[in-house]
Amino acid sequence: MAWLALLVGLPVTAQAQQAIRAQFRCLGRFDAVDVTALFFNQPPAELVLLEGQTATRLAQLPSADGGRYGGGGQEFWVRGDRARWSRGSSAVMQCQATTSKSF
Repeated sequence: MAWLALLVGLPVTAQAQQAIRAQFRCLGRFDAVDVTALFFNQPPAELVLLEGQTATRLAQLPSADGGRYGGGGQEFWVRGDRARWSRGSSAVMQCQATTSKSF
C-alpha cells in the first residue's frame, strides 16, 4: 500500500494530531473518482488525499474563502461540502462530500 508509506512520513508529535476525514465523490468530464481527504489543521496544516492505492500530501495555501491546498501540480479547494480538484492539465473535477468525521 503506497499511501501507507506516505502516512508513515507524517510528523510525529507528543500528542496525536486530530484529523478530519471526509469522503468525496469527484466528477470530471468523463469520469468519477471517490477520494478520502484527511485534513490536518495543526501547523503545518496539510491535506492527505487517498485515491485507490495513491496518497498525495498537499500543503495548505492562503485562501480568503474556504480551505485551499496545493502542491506538485495539484490543487484541492474546499468550501463547505463541495470542492474543486485540479490535477495538472486534466479537467477540473467538481467534488461533493458524502461523509465526514473527526478522529
